[in-house]
Amino acid sequence: MKKTILAVAIPALFAASAQAANVYDADGVSADVYGRMQFTMSDDGTDTNGVGTARMGFNVKSEIAPGLAAIAKGEWQIAAENSAKSSDGSIECTDNTNASTCTVTTESKSQFAARHVYAGFEFDDAGTVVFGQTDTAFYKAVEATDIFNGDVGYEAFNNIEDGRQEGQIVYNGEFGGFYVGASYQFKDDNFKIGVNPGSATPPAATGETLDSGYAGTLGYTFADIGLSTYVGYHVETFANFEDKKNFALSAAYSLDNLYLGAAYVTAKMGDAELEGYDIVAAYTIDAVKLYTGYAAQEDKDNVDTADAFKLGAQYAFNSNMKAWAEYKVNGLDGADDYWEMSLQYNF
Repeated sequence: MKKTILAVAIPALFAASAQAANVYDADGVSADVYGRMQFTMSDDGTDTNGVGTARMGFNVKSEIAPGLAAIAKGEWQIAAENSAKSSDGSIECTDNTNASTCTVTTESKSQFAARHVYAGFEFDDAGTVVFGQTDTAFYKAVEATDIFNGDVGYEAFNNIEDGRQEGQIVYNGEFGGFYVGASYQFKDDNFKIGVNPGSATPPAATGETLDSGYAGTLGYTFADIGLSTYVGYHVETFANFEDKKNFALSAAYSLDNLYLGAAYVTAKMGDAELEGYDIVAAYTIDAVKLYTGYAAQEDKDNVDTADAFKLGAQYAFNSNMKAWAEYKVNGLDGADDYWEMSLQYNF
């Protein structure tokens, strides 16, 4: 199996990837514009809602010298007129050394939410280094099971993988079959916790100050057998809390139309500890994609904090339009199941 097959397996099979349009390409300068429009019906056990969202982004690149280019990216989530999502709030804890005693509340609304905003450099033989807002290096260590389209999925990573972050320096490089990623985050006076990367809900502000954060991920792709493995570590230091230390181990396997992924994650913060497991499987039949997964998470006292079995089906009308339905059976006591159906157009 060629290495390129595994490299694009997840975005090609599952992600709501954009069909980028090149709007300028001359004299060593290129610019692409992409986006999507989506309508989602969902039910969380209390209400059935219909919400429209959009996403807009651009990529630019220009040559600085042979083997070196300047790159930049901007991407924003856009809510429909009356469907803005909560994005600001505060965090309150009865014990600052124990994350399980903390409650995050959200307050204000946001019509626009930045997803990726960065500029940097691309080296032909040495990877990329960017400055701004994007995924931390730790995300690469859990990406293998991120195959669901919307608010379903990511349950094993709640309060462990904190999503896209602002004020970072991020490096990504591939050398043969090896992958190396590293990121450093500067002080953030309004630290935000992200949700499922596919969700339209912006990260929730905690009201807490992050002093710094650093992450690293190593990986290797066995191209001949379609297997890739990753291990990641992420440390976050806070002004008023104990350091949060996260660890992840994952693997992904591709064979023709079959995809399998698994991840193990842990987080420690003072006396608190979380441990999560996530497994997924998917199979593509022409324009139809069927996928499923199971996620579990528990604290140090073996109390379940996530227990979710998920099913999904997706149909591609053409290279731009697709529809999907996803259902989550929530196994936590007193929790309701969740379903959503969406129609999405990408350009």
